[in-house]
Amino acid sequence: MRKTKIAISLIFVAGIIAALAGQTLGYPPLLVKAKKFGAKDCTFCHVDPEGGPPWNERGQWLIKEKERRGVDTVDVEWLATYKPGQPEVKKDATIAKPDEKKPAAPGTATGKPDPKTFDDYVGEYELPIGILVLTHEGDKLFGEPKGASKEELQPQDDGSFIVTNVNAKVRFSRDDKGKVIEIVVSLNDQEMKGKKIK
Repeated sequence: MRKTKIAISLIFVAGIIAALAGQTLGYPPLLVKAKKFGAKDCTFCHVDPEGGPPWNERGQWLIKEKERRGVDTVDVEWLATYKPGQPEVKKDATIAKPDEKKPAAPGTATGKPDPKTFDDYVGEYELPIGILVLTHEGDKLFGEPKGASKEELQPQDDGSFIVTNVNAKVRFSRDDKGKVIEIVVSLNDQEMKGKKIK
């Protein structure tokens, strides 16, 4: 029984590592979300079955919608308004243009994170790929998918962190009292969120 549990754990860890380090740009959590709109595989939005550029008409529409909204990542839920062959979406005055300076969203950090605040981030976060454990050692912050190797989260000038071994960008969201409540990981132009659970 114990050997079975260990084997299952190792398979799970290998899956997490493959998801974080894989070269494919297709991102399974987005595909799962897109299934309600009729997606069967990555060719729903991409030309290549493994994802990434080039994009088909639907994928190009999502990219234009991302630019129109002035955000960093695509949200599959936008497909609810997509119609094949529709002309380019008109600019919405309520959505900021990409070149406009936008104030920081409530609960997001600006400026390079100070190591004195790293204890705020320490804990466990539940992501679609599993639990991510963050620890603070000295003046460094580390992330470790349960059972995988620990990697440093390097602070950036925009308030985010970079994990260089998987080329991921990490941001944290705070509630209105300043408490860290969520992690946002951007990997291969896709985004996944995880609630802080401990």
